[in-house]
Amino acid sequence: MPLDYQEICRAILGLDKSIRYVGLADHLGSLLETVYREGLVPLSSKEDSAKYTERAIYLTGAASGGFNPKVGKMQYVVGRYENLIRATIPVVSGSFDKFYLMVSLDVGSDYIRIIEDKILGFIKKNKRIFD
Repeated sequence: MPLDYQEICRAILGLDKSIRYVGLADHLGSLLETVYREGLVPLSSKEDSAKYTERAIYLTGAASGGFNPKVGKMQYVVGRYENLIRATIPVVSGSFDKFYLMVSLDVGSDYIRIIEDKILGFIKKNKRIFD
């Protein structure tokens, strides 16, 4: 059964009211799907989001390419900006990062708790849908 990318993104968007945007990208950085919180006026155009995603995944892959067993595998990367918080979260399938979740959250949100408890919890609970 093929993955329903929009359904996955909407499920993650629904995990917390502070989540502004969810994008699902492949390991090469191509956006497969994007969803925005209802009524949200995006701060970036779709083209800018696509460029950011490609660049972020490239840098994330480069950063995790030198895997160090003492440090462990990268769980996520967070950037805090004046007007939003961005997270890049690898979704591992087998032994490689098959997908990446690109998430933006409201400034002032408890983004660490949202990422670690809700989003990573969702990925772990639904791991089979990404295989």
